Amino acid sequence: MFKAIGNIEPNIICATDFLIGDMSDINYEYLLLNKPIILLSNPWLVMNFPDLGHRIESISELSGILESIQLKDHYMGARAKYLKEAFSVSDASSSDVALRTILEVSQIDNPHLVLHHKNNQIYKSNLLPLVESARKLKLDVSENVKSSDKNIINVGAHFKALLDGNIADNFCVHLDHGLKGVGTANVEISRRDYVKNKYFPTVDLHLTAGSMGQARTEMLLGPMKQRAVIGAYPKATSIIAGANLEAQKEILSFYGLDPDLPVITYAPAGEESLEKPGGSLNRGVLRELKLFEKQKNYNVVVKLKYPFYFQRKTLSLIKQKFKHVIFG
Repeated sequence: MFKAIGNIEPNIICATDFLIGDMSDINYEYLLLNKPIILLSNPWLVMNFPDLGHRIESISELSGILESIQLKDHYMGARAKYLKEAFSVSDASSSDVALRTILEVSQIDNPHLVLHHKNNQIYKSNLLPLVESARKLKLDVSENVKSSDKNIINVGAHFKALLDGNIADNFCVHLDHGLKGVGTANVEISRRDYVKNKYFPTVDLHLTAGSMGQARTEMLLGPMKQRAVIGAYPKATSIIAGANLEAQKEILSFYGLDPDLPVITYAPAGEESLEKPGGSLNRGVLRELKLFEKQKNYNVVVKLKYPFYFQRKTLSLIKQKFKHVIFG
């Protein structure tokens, strides 16, 4: 069975037996499940991304690597090492720990938590686990509300959600929607963005998931680095919950996959570009994966960043090409 999906939920990663990645943060999220990772590596990835698993240059090498992994999983030690660096908390309590850290730093009594995700599914995935954590503490929670009330704590998974003047005087928390793992970004582009925005002075707390993300955040924040604090990664709670057998069966059923076959998920960061120099997505890779699925007994899933990824990409290119005509 071959499937290309753009859904964030249900999270196919939870039911994945083998992950093929490139520079995506999903590689680090997958460490929570302690299963094999295969890195589809170009020269940039070889130079900049750690050895979380076997490396291949093309899908034609996949069969041999899978046979090798099934004989012996050589990267269990490496995965354990990077799990500790990526996650300060790597169990189901992650969301609770993240919220407690926010409350301790804010020092606001009986706060009202506002989650700013702008209905972006990626941002939601790391913010919404906080809802249940807040309910345990009997805290009020809202989504995408702008208020200047002094007991508000605004939590956003992207800086743009926290740059609104209506909330600038409240306590604002930036909670990464990714893990900021080694090799997951062109750091120079990120650094310029932080400098351009004067290190986001209205953000009071930058909550990171572990020592790895903390180091990169402190570097990017420069003179504001004291605002970075290690907490936890709320999304880890939902990933772990989704990896139990019953949840996995539901995920396989939702996507119409064969429950009797192992699942290989290819989860690229995107196409190779200046912003994503380790990206591996292209139509040739997809053709090779389709051919592999026809010849082997696996479910093969391509996890794209958004639904209708290539259609949106084509539309974006058309707009760029003709923007002088459309916008005059």
